[in-house]
Amino acid sequence: MTDSSAVLPEAWIDAYDIKVVALELAWPDGSLSRGDEPYSVVAERLAAGAHRSERPPTTGAPSPGTYESIFDDALASGERVVVLCPSAELSSTYRSALLAAREHESTDHVQVIDTQTAAAGQGIVVLEAARAAAAGRDLDAVVERALSVSRRTQIWATLLQLEFLRRSGRIPAIAALGAGALRLQPIVRYTHGSPSLVGVVRNTHAAYERIFREWERTFVGSTPLRFVAFHSARDAEAQDACARVLERVPNADASAIEVPAALAAHTGPGLIGLAWFWDN
Repeated sequence: MTDSSAVLPEAWIDAYDIKVVALELAWPDGSLSRGDEPYSVVAERLAAGAHRSERPPTTGAPSPGTYESIFDDALASGERVVVLCPSAELSSTYRSALLAAREHESTDHVQVIDTQTAAAGQGIVVLEAARAAAAGRDLDAVVERALSVSRRTQIWATLLQLEFLRRSGRIPAIAALGAGALRLQPIVRYTHGSPSLVGVVRNTHAAYERIFREWERTFVGSTPLRFVAFHSARDAEAQDACARVLERVPNADASAIEVPAALAAHTGPGLIGLAWFWDN
């Protein structure tokens, strides 16, 4: 199971019966909405808030009680549970799930994993853990698979602006202000659980091409590939990325997907990101 900040194609969720727990968005006016809604549902509201210089909505992790109820139901049915969380540096989800899991420490049937990644990187880790479980591997083997995939999954992204990440505390203010003042397009890479600004370019097309070249640099031929292009209002580029990948790796599992609201709250409009895993 995972939470709705993960970017997961519906086909993956359905094929492996992955449980996705919805995060909650708390808006500056005090209203709440579901974090598992697609970006398009909250796009206008996010853009309006940015225009008024409002802080973006905050995302609320599921409570320990929510997780504990899910764990109780699963264990009562004779199941084992692996919870795959976004990086603990970015979200309190891991801590919440861990607190709930401590109620079942004596059984060792619930494992909570910090995937050390986010978005579609987290989604890839979730998929590979689910595939291992579906293949009949035991709990320890599923956890080991998740950790192995996590270490080898890459995730690069570019945004129209860093302001949303800055205001949500995900990236240093000085980096956001520097890129914004020059109207440059930032390039962000997720490593060791947090995003870092690794470069800037002068236009959106160059930024997209830069992150695609990062995938090309890792090319390893016939090795099985999981690839996800995730976006907010940049579907054409996400689809283009998948088409270009499939030209090089025809048997790749390549998906283009709009991000959920829980992620868009921290990135804003104009996100395009690539996440991939070569299973070598």
